[in-house]
Amino acid sequence: MGRRPLRLVSAAGDDKPWRTSAVSLEKGPARLRRERPSPLRRLASFTYDSNPWVFLRQSLAWLLVVLAVAALGGFSRAHTSHHVRSLVQAGAAHTTATVEKVENIHEQRGDEDEVTGYNATLVLAAPGGEQVRVQGASTAARPKPGDRVDLLWAPTAPELGGVVEKGTNLERYLIRTWGITLSSLAFGLLPLLLVLTCMLPAAIGAGAGSLQEQAWSPLDQTVHAAAITGLLLLVLPYLSGTFTDGGGTLGAAGLGLPALYIAMPVRALMA
Repeated sequence: MGRRPLRLVSAAGDDKPWRTSAVSLEKGPARLRRERPSPLRRLASFTYDSNPWVFLRQSLAWLLVVLAVAALGGFSRAHTSHHVRSLVQAGAAHTTATVEKVENIHEQRGDEDEVTGYNATLVLAAPGGEQVRVQGASTAARPKPGDRVDLLWAPTAPELGGVVEKGTNLERYLIRTWGITLSSLAFGLLPLLLVLTCMLPAAIGAGAGSLQEQAWSPLDQTVHAAAITGLLLLVLPYLSGTFTDGGGTLGAAGLGLPALYIAMPVRALMA
């Protein structure tokens, strides 16, 4: 007796053979794909000691260094003498004055003993007829009565004297707002170059693990805090407006800040 093929009976009662076909197990007609998490969600999934978070913190610190050095450069372009500050507080103005009298004239000489300018005490006549005595006036040519020179002075307080500086745009002392200039860009590009050529290679060489250990090291962070406090004290007179003369402390702070953040990844690299 031969074997008969298995036949399935449908609910309708007929005994026609059933045909099989492939059935998709995916739900929905659009067959939705798995959504990839957003960059912020992926970043939030990392732990605080993971590579992305460690280097993100380093990058933010370096960005602050670049901005801080650029700001220090802006301070250095501002008035860096107590005399100029007193003129500005008294309502300084920039004008052209006439030389009436020349006293105590001295030559300025360069490295090859050539004459580069002159220092003198000048008695000037302002446009309104006021006399202004300027000590330490710097001029490119030998001053004489009748010459016209640029003068920074306080019209309401001519007894404060004035400022005459060769090759200097005296109007910059009157600028009281922030703005982007070629000099400020240069002060910002220099620390950025240091970040790319010194800090970043050292940090990559040290690795996230060493950088994370340094961030939690009591000794390293104590030295870091002390150095930042010292730099703040250097620039505090300029931030508070109580400076006297010279921009030496600004220069020291501008060099010390990048040096500190170069030394930190180098130390992590050598640890």
